Amino acid sequence: MKKFLKNLAGSFVPAFEKGIFEIRFSFKRLTVRILVHDFVSVASSIGFVILPAFLIGFIFLLLPQGRDTLLLVVENLSTFNFWPIFFLLLGIAAWSMVSELSVRYAIYISDNSGKNLSDDRVAWRKTVQKLLAAAFLLWPSFIVLVSMFWCMLSATYMDKVPRFLCFGTCFILIYWLMSFLSNQYFRKSGKASAGVYLKTKLGERSLPDHEQQYLRKLYGIYQDFIYTLPKASSFQKGYKEDLQRFTDYFTKSTEGFAEGFPQNPDVLIETRIVPAEFNLIDRKKLFKGRGELYKWTYQIPASFYNGLHRQIKSFAGVSFLLFLLISLIPGLWPVFAWIGAPALICFAFACYTGIYTGLLYLDKSLLRKWKISVRFLLFMVLVACSFYNQDHPVRMADHKTDKRESVVDHFNRWFISYKADMDKQKGDHQKKYPVVFICAEGGALRTGAYTSLFLSSLSAKLEKEKNVDFKKSIFAMSGVSGGAVGLGLYNALTFENQAQIPSSVSVELAKKFFQHDTLSPIIGKMLFGDFLNLFLPIHVNLFDRSIALEKAWEQSYQSLIDKNQENIFSRSFASGKIKPNQPLFVINTAEVETGLQCWVSNLMPDSLAFKNQRDLLAEKVNDLNYSTAINFSTRFPLFSPAAKVGGLNGNPRLHYLDGGYVENTGSASMLEVLQLLKSKSAYFNQITPIVITLLFSEEDKTVPNIRFGNEFVEILNALTHTRSGNSKISRFRIKQFLNEGSIGFAIDEPLTAKEKSVPMNWVLSAQSMNNITRDIEDKLNNTSETGIMTKLLKNNLNFLQNKVVE
Repeated sequence: MKKFLKNLAGSFVPAFEKGIFEIRFSFKRLTVRILVHDFVSVASSIGFVILPAFLIGFIFLLLPQGRDTLLLVVENLSTFNFWPIFFLLLGIAAWSMVSELSVRYAIYISDNSGKNLSDDRVAWRKTVQKLLAAAFLLWPSFIVLVSMFWCMLSATYMDKVPRFLCFGTCFILIYWLMSFLSNQYFRKSGKASAGVYLKTKLGERSLPDHEQQYLRKLYGIYQDFIYTLPKASSFQKGYKEDLQRFTDYFTKSTEGFAEGFPQNPDVLIETRIVPAEFNLIDRKKLFKGRGELYKWTYQIPASFYNGLHRQIKSFAGVSFLLFLLISLIPGLWPVFAWIGAPALICFAFACYTGIYTGLLYLDKSLLRKWKISVRFLLFMVLVACSFYNQDHPVRMADHKTDKRESVVDHFNRWFISYKADMDKQKGDHQKKYPVVFICAEGGALRTGAYTSLFLSSLSAKLEKEKNVDFKKSIFAMSGVSGGAVGLGLYNALTFENQAQIPSSVSVELAKKFFQHDTLSPIIGKMLFGDFLNLFLPIHVNLFDRSIALEKAWEQSYQSLIDKNQENIFSRSFASGKIKPNQPLFVINTAEVETGLQCWVSNLMPDSLAFKNQRDLLAEKVNDLNYSTAINFSTRFPLFSPAAKVGGLNGNPRLHYLDGGYVENTGSASMLEVLQLLKSKSAYFNQITPIVITLLFSEEDKTVPNIRFGNEFVEILNALTHTRSGNSKISRFRIKQFLNEGSIGFAIDEPLTAKEKSVPMNWVLSAQSMNNITRDIEDKLNNTSETGIMTKLLKNNLNFLQNKVVE
């Protein structure tokens, strides 16, 4: 039992004990001010390692999206899919090892405090170096372990036994990895002797003894090494004569003896001799220089640190090759899903750190005489390529979209058919015909899944319990970002698909679609391929993360249908005349150069403010894939970059971002549609417009109270809250429009599940999907006056029945 506990603890206990002892020793000899100053001084040299470490802590601990991706790893384990946990362990190990080496190397090359500080301060800085290296070695494992524990406490959908079994397996594996790494870096083997350090398998103590000796001097390993002796003139008369005889011994000897004095094994003992590999420079100034010292200045050749350099070249080389390998993986391959987003993040930060350490090695060691560093040259390449690179050009055909029907013409055709069916069903003419307009707010897959599931579930419930064919009453849908994705899927399954898919089946298909991992391809391309694209003068589609997202949607939709069925997401968005019962579908996007909210729509608006500028398919954009059209509204950096259009043949170069930058609910566009129909369609006075707005959360009525960093926070809040203000005003104006003359009414349906339990992400765990489903069920089962079923099934509203009576 004792041996088991010892193995379980690994090298943590002895490592911590030694660390605490060294800290206490320094606190006894130095003031707090000096301790803090030296700690910050040492830590500041490793900023390029601290930043990724901070980011992974932020992602996995503070962001619900990060925790949800870790929850997916556990869910995969529960279905015996071991790939995500396997790659996560590999990613943690890779990043841990690279971070430890990078921390040590950065301090080695920058800290030369050993030349001018007291022994106590040098000892403290060495302690800080060891503490930081050890901390960054174990940090990734620790963060993932804590985050997974948090996930376990919040997991509610799994039974107790499977939950504890799956999470317990992950805890054991991650702790085993921490213990394994700790043993390789901290557990020493062999016997110590004078001047000989105990060995470890990895880390500083795995290096040759002579390297360890000079790495620990804190002299700055690539700076010149200076060996000094005081001249006789520095001493009082009684000692001056004795010292003069000593200095005459080498100053008046042969030139070879004088120059080689500090490296002569016959003169100096082993621990004080200058290594023979050091090269003496400035020979002429050896005895002629000013001052009261004799100075031998040596250049340390790179070959002296062969062991350290071998480690750096190995880690940097593997990091670069791994970076290229992952960059070249096509987004359609299932490799990214096997690896998983958490592991990809760890691999990316490991590669960045390893490559940057390799660049440091080039600048500080191999090319130290260059006046311009390789890192600066790469920065200049980055700036130059940003000018020539075509950003992220939109995938589109060489031809324009087929001529689209106008909104008013299609509404007239749609309403005549709808009215005829209603009249045939009722046997007489009605005074008013209910027509539904859907708005869907942005919020990644959170509102995407909510929108599609809500509409499908509402249709299924109305069909089953009231025999109402709800979908036939929908004329227009306006979506932003994730809401556009949800409406896009609902539109594809319900209206575009040639097969008649029952609403109850659509619910299950929507769940399957939104549980498809579209996050991993984005992460893989964003952190690898698209990062490489920044340093290329031409754009490579293989590296583009927005294209990877579109193809992931296409692949996800393909998994829902038979092989012989048409994949709506990979076909043209607006080709030919749409079906008579098909609704208007408006995808909202924001034009960067003008700040205008623009449309990608399957119908042509009859009149629209700045019509030719805002209706993108009219002039600016050629024929698009269905997935590409939707992606115009889901480009919220940094996950998906701005879409680039034009820039060739004299056309202006324009960029489009997430529609939520201007207004996040689609209400502004829907208001324009309603106003257009009222002014131009003779049938508008025969309808009761019902506007259903699906929101990603309940309205936050708290007002931020700015009290800190006023001038900066004021600007930031103004920028971030402007879209919320626009959304609020647009929704109010729709209600105001409907209330004039009581022509219709609006229904707001916010997702009321706790925001943190359903993160805004591009992949949803089973738990998040269950939370959304439960929230929808609660809404549809609400029989009070505030429930949507009660509002829709008013006595004065008659909907089309599921089967038209002959």
